[in-house]
Amino acid sequence: MENNNDFFDKCFEKHDFTELNNIDYYMLDSTIQNFKKMNKNISPVFFDVGCNAGSFVKVLSNNNFTTNIHCFEPHPKLSNIVIEKYSHVIMNKICLTDNIGNININIPLWSVGLSSIINRPVFNDLKSEGQDITILNVNTNTIDNYCNEKSINNIDFIKIDVEGAEKMVLDGAKNMLENNKIKVGIFEIGETLKDANTSEDEICNMLENYNYKIYKEIPNNYLFYL
Repeated sequence: MENNNDFFDKCFEKHDFTELNNIDYYMLDSTIQNFKKMNKNISPVFFDVGCNAGSFVKVLSNNNFTTNIHCFEPHPKLSNIVIEKYSHVIMNKICLTDNIGNININIPLWSVGLSSIINRPVFNDLKSEGQDITILNVNTNTIDNYCNEKSINNIDFIKIDVEGAEKMVLDGAKNMLENNKIKVGIFEIGETLKDANTSEDEICNMLENYNYKIYKEIPNNYLFYL
């Protein structure tokens, strides 16, 4: 089999970076437009968990948010190009989970948006269609520990799109959530959560126990806020 560098160099053969960069752009843009109306912090802190090709970073940049943007994307090709295009972001080539250590992530050759630490059934479908999938071992951290390391007191907005591992990310933010130091967040819902043996209801119940409200009118995503 080809080495990993050859594999990752081919990731844009089906969808180029610009196309991937625009996925979810308009949905995220409308969400940030509403955030701007409510936000009172002159220098808000953003977390982009599952940065992929930087759709969220593009939205933030176009809304004049260009500082305090912490991105988390283990895919080596995507993360490098996001840094080249948006040099103002703080890129972390790791996975945020509920523990500190390392973990395997499944990365399809062309369907890079489906990359996940969850061994999803869709990977078997992709293999049957002839698409290669590589397994990359990457470092992990928790939001609580990362914030402690970086002296981050509050997260004003967090976007989480990690193909089923959303609850693991939030479980790793127990202290920040319990103390309401995460102000607003958006996370993906759907079959990806089922593949991880969890559900949007389980996540919503957890967040509501931390006194967050849930807004469900965003396509394929839920918003939570204080």
